[in-house]
Amino acid sequence: MHLLRKSFGFVICSLALAAARSASAGAAAAEPPPKTGGGSGAAAGQALTLTEALARAEAASPLLRRARAERQAVASREVGASILLPTNPVVSGAAGPRRDPAGNGLEFLLHAEQTIEIGGQRSARRAVVSRALRTAELREQVARAETVARVRAAYVGAQLARARVETEGAREALVAKLLDAVQNRVQGGASSDVDLELARLERGIARRARADAALAATDALARLRLLVGLPAARPVTLEAAIVAPTSRAADLQALIARAESHRAELAVIGSSQEEIDADIVRLRREAIPSPTLFVDLERDLPGQVYLGAGLAVPIPVWRRQQGELAIARAERSRLDEELALAGRDVAVEVERAFGAESAQREMAELLDREVLPSAERAVTLMTEGWRAGKFDLFRLLQTSRDASEARRLYLETLGLLWDATINLDRAVGEQ
Repeated sequence: MHLLRKSFGFVICSLALAAARSASAGAAAAEPPPKTGGGSGAAAGQALTLTEALARAEAASPLLRRARAERQAVASREVGASILLPTNPVVSGAAGPRRDPAGNGLEFLLHAEQTIEIGGQRSARRAVVSRALRTAELREQVARAETVARVRAAYVGAQLARARVETEGAREALVAKLLDAVQNRVQGGASSDVDLELARLERGIARRARADAALAATDALARLRLLVGLPAARPVTLEAAIVAPTSRAADLQALIARAESHRAELAVIGSSQEEIDADIVRLRREAIPSPTLFVDLERDLPGQVYLGAGLAVPIPVWRRQQGELAIARAERSRLDEELALAGRDVAVEVERAFGAESAQREMAELLDREVLPSAERAVTLMTEGWRAGKFDLFRLLQTSRDASEARRLYLETLGLLWDATINLDRAVGEQ
């Protein structure tokens, strides 16, 4: 009986020590490492670091692909904006017989004209395209920042999900050993069938927890596959260890100031303002009349040939781009309001992310520093009390279950801390 009690206590202590080691060393977030022996690469699995995941997302991200296509479409406008002459030359002619008392003959008329720009309209068009291209590039940066944030969150989420699978798997294995120990005690007459059923119940709970963790890990890995363009059903090995992100040294005001100067969304609005300004310049220059040069060649009768040239200038009396200029100025005012509102939203976003990151970091440090060691100590003391006959098996199982719940809470808090850190990086404009 004494040996059975020692065996049972050893199992419970092993459970507590395993949880403590996991809490202090960080969660293992990878699948088993690929085998180096024979076999295909698909069977061995593919190692995927965070850097590699971000690199793959550059090509696979729908946000980035759309942004690049938009930038290429804007860049193509340079071809039309760089044309030297705004219109094609116009050539017209007429011919016919002439019959009158002065004489008969073939009469013909040829007319050619070409409109030219003298107000710098071409350079204004190219300036508009240049500003639009800059705006498109900034939108691509916005898409890249969003993609980086999503991939980082998905990668860390997959790591934490794998860590929970390994934690629940270790607990299930230890509970199985506990059940074996209780069965031996029942056979030796040292425990009742009640203890045996309680141990079986605990094994069922552990199996369900491990199955739930495996399902969550599969879902987290599927999200990561979608973001980085990995094919389905191929084993993937992630980086093993995950620890809490490093703390920031900057205060809230410094982070807000950095966000105001680094956020690509604010730069997009500023670039759009410059684009509107360039468009207003273009409209004003296009209001400058573009003269038309023409040449006429005419023959009335044989020997009577007329060759002349002239200049036609439209007078900007009724049409001076008034409507287009009014729309552009209204759009410029709208962007001014948009920039002011976006700046305020960015400051609030940074403040919220900073507060969330600080709170989650404090909670994660509390769990790692106090809660997990206390859970380990509680299991140890409960085991010693059970050996002395002071506590029953139910209280011991409940204490070990609480220790497992503390570990799960720590992993969940660590995930929230990483989410808050990623959101703060995104709010500040850091990738």
